[in-house]
Amino acid sequence: MSGMVQTLREKGLKVTPQRMAIYNMLMATTAHPTAEAVWEHVKEEYPAVSFNTVYTTLNTLEQAGLVQRLHIGGVAHFDAKVQPHAHLYCNHCGFVEDHHAFIGVDYEDVARQVNAQTGFAVGRLELNFYGLCRECM
Repeated sequence: MSGMVQTLREKGLKVTPQRMAIYNMLMATTAHPTAEAVWEHVKEEYPAVSFNTVYTTLNTLEQAGLVQRLHIGGVAHFDAKVQPHAHLYCNHCGFVEDHHAFIGVDYEDVARQVNAQTGFAVGRLELNFYGLCRECM
């Protein structure tokens, strides 16, 4: 059994060819695609797959903790790298890139410290940098 099949089953998810294709595409890319971009990619292999199926699958994968949703300029992008890491966002072209300079930082510890110092209950912590990518400078 492939690791991906096992991962989906461990999360209690039904394994379908379309779901595998969607998850595989996200695992194989660093591009942080939109739902539409995922749909366009998956349609190449499964022409009958609907946008609704792709969007529902992305929501299911997110709820299972297998992907994360990033909100960039009012548009949802998806990332299968769910371990804590920062993102670089280009304000001009919309480029998104993972940034791993803070690997080793215990994000949960940071959230606990914020709670202890302020009483604020952190529900989600993101580290994002906004600016211009090399191509737009």
